[in-house]
Amino acid sequence: MAKSDPTLAQIAAQFTHHDIEKSRSGYLVINRRTSNPVARLRPIPDTDRFELFYWSNVKGRWTTFGNMGRMKLMLTSAHEIVENDPMFRGPRIP
Repeated sequence: MAKSDPTLAQIAAQFTHHDIEKSRSGYLVINRRTSNPVARLRPIPDTDRFELFYWSNVKGRWTTFGNMGRMKLMLTSAHEIVENDPMFRGPRIP
C-alpha cells in the first residue's frame, strides 16, 4: 500500500484544474489538457510556505519565480500566480 502524502493532497486540493505529481524534493503542477508541467513547487521545511519555480528555456532548468530571489509563498498565493501570470501558460519542456 502506498504511503499517503499530505503535502501532495494539500496542493491537489488547491490546484483543482491541474494534475499534481511528486518530483524529487518538490511537486510538479501539470496542465491536464497538454500533460506538460507548468510550474514546480518545493515545500520550505518547517513552514507552511512553498518556493515556486517556472521552466526557463534560456537556462534549460526550473528557475525561481520572482525578481527578488527566493520567495516564501503561501499555497494560495502560489496558486494565484500560476493561474494569472502568463509565464505559466506557455509550453514547458523540462
